[in-house]
Amino acid sequence: MSRSEAAVTHAEGGFSLVELVMALIVLSFGVVGLATTTLFITRELTLAEVTTARAIAIQSVMENIRATPYDSLDVGGDTIGEMVISWTATANTAQDKAVRIVTVGPGLAPISAVQSSPMLSNSVADTVVYRVLRP
Repeated sequence: MSRSEAAVTHAEGGFSLVELVMALIVLSFGVVGLATTTLFITRELTLAEVTTARAIAIQSVMENIRATPYDSLDVGGDTIGEMVISWTATANTAQDKAVRIVTVGPGLAPISAVQSSPMLSNSVADTVVYRVLRP
């Protein structure tokens, strides 16, 4: 075996240090991307859980309001899970009332001047207006 053949065989025998460093850089970008995606998914799942809990609480209160006789419908409140719910009924006409339901609890806080994206907060107020007709 001549000297040039030995040099060619030795050069093709493995990875160079540059190739190894580049492979590690690509791998590290992949791991950082995976971690970022995991954080995003965890945040979205938490938001979905909070939104579902809020919807269940509002639905429960609406069912209670529907079960209340029309003439007895006035002011009330309830606590369901972490949600504190209060409602006020005001007569629009002789045939209907508008029930304003205010829910305070965990939720997505609106964007303010201080923060650049919406954040989860423990005391977010949400209002729903529900119209009840006289039977």
